[in-house]
Amino acid sequence: MCIGVSVTTPGYPGRVDLKLPRVSDALIAAAMLALAIIVAVDQGGEPPAGAHPYDAFGYILLVLQVGPLAYRQRYPVAVLWMSMVTWTVASGVGYVDTPATLVVFVALYGVAAYMPRRLGLRHGAAAALWLLGWTAIGIAATDYVKPGALLASVLAVVVPMTIGMVDYRRSERITELELASQRRRQAERVAANDAVRAERARIARELHDVVAHEMTVMTLHAEGARRRAGEDRVLSEALETISDSGRKGLAEMQRMIGVLRTSEREAEDEAAELTGRTRGAAIGPAVGDEFSPVPSLATLPALVEQVEEAGMPVELSIEGTAHVPAGVELSAYRIVQESLTNALKYAGPGARARVELTRRAGELSIVVEDDGRGVIAEATRSSGGHGIAGMRERVQQLGGTMDHGPRSGGGFRVEAHLPASDDQVRAAAPRDSTPKGAK
Repeated sequence: MCIGVSVTTPGYPGRVDLKLPRVSDALIAAAMLALAIIVAVDQGGEPPAGAHPYDAFGYILLVLQVGPLAYRQRYPVAVLWMSMVTWTVASGVGYVDTPATLVVFVALYGVAAYMPRRLGLRHGAAAALWLLGWTAIGIAATDYVKPGALLASVLAVVVPMTIGMVDYRRSERITELELASQRRRQAERVAANDAVRAERARIARELHDVVAHEMTVMTLHAEGARRRAGEDRVLSEALETISDSGRKGLAEMQRMIGVLRTSEREAEDEAAELTGRTRGAAIGPAVGDEFSPVPSLATLPALVEQVEEAGMPVELSIEGTAHVPAGVELSAYRIVQESLTNALKYAGPGARARVELTRRAGELSIVVEDDGRGVIAEATRSSGGHGIAGMRERVQQLGGTMDHGPRSGGGFRVEAHLPASDDQVRAAAPRDSTPKGAK
């Protein structure tokens, strides 16, 4: 935790941030200073032979040695050399060692853990030379400092520095993993958005295909009726206008379909590039094949036959005779196609699938399930697939509902309900069979 205080310095434009020490480091420094003062007070009355009793100057050195520890993470180099200088002065005067001496080792750890490796090694080597030189002076000038202290001085630097460098490397690795994870999540979000964009373009293109088919039928009927209109000039001109408008609309529709197909392929390529995968071919007619007929419920048996040829038995059941609009039929086919593709990829060997469609007045229900390993959701997520997201997009575009997940007893289940109101075919009004003039 870091606390920042912003002040305005007179005569200096702008703001200067004076950041207080981290709370944890301040608490550590306060605890160590209190412990050092307690030890100094206990030894102040009867210091060991040859030791200098603690006086005001000694307590000032304790504060100067331990106090900077509160900034050990923010200014590790300054803390190291402040502690080294004050320790040298204290030992030179002859003050008794206290826990304040540990600050030197903590500072060495901080230089290695919070500074770049090369810079940390430089300061560590300089600190080792400082300690070796001061120890050599102690050996030469006193009788109680033994030659073995030279090895102890080296170890006193090597051990905390090694621990600090290990922690520095661990911190770097954690940061790298976090950045990689963020980049991966960002790429997955962008890829998912691209997949949804491609699916929307595909839906729009397929619906344009359906509308283009209906417009073609309309234009042909208008042209045929105009030829049979005979001498009725008004009716002939009206039918000719309908025919011309239909042809112009078809031309515009074809241009729009080309734009949508390009947008769809670009989005698919971007999603594949972000996930590091190529676009996989699904079973059934390709979604971008402009020469294949528009899929419908009538083409589901052929789709099931392809899946069975690939090695997965499929049970197909279509119930009801209610009319389903062409756009809903197309989306239903794509949902079944994607569900069977996922089952074929991830359900595992020996699995079986079941497809059940129920046509009711105003609704088309779709159930696709398999009895395999039941890991389709996890597998598609780990492999970078976006098939389920595409199915959900189709259902949402039509105002329907969709549920998917592992089924009880093993396997995976996809269930969708699509509104299928009969708004394209109107029942013809019954003709009056009573002869004219009859009463």
